[in-house]
Amino acid sequence: MTEPLSSDERDLLLWLAQEDFSQYGECHGKTLDALIAKGLVQHHPNTGFDNTFIAKGSGIMFDKVSLTEIGISKVIEERNRK
Repeated sequence: MTEPLSSDERDLLLWLAQEDFSQYGECHGKTLDALIAKGLVQHHPNTGFDNTFIAKGSGIMFDKVSLTEIGISKVIEERNRK
């Protein structure tokens, strides 16, 4: 379907799949950047106050991230590989 994932990318993708949204600051870094570049995860800018997280703020670290439809398909593919 999509290109193979590194073990770090796979771990983060599966972790992100546990919730509808995660906070950017919980998972930021090169692995998240790679998943976004591959179209598997999306960043929702300016959502730092419009979320259900305990921490709220105006910076990127407070924004939401979530799986894209392609990301959800990749999670299913990865889970079926076991």
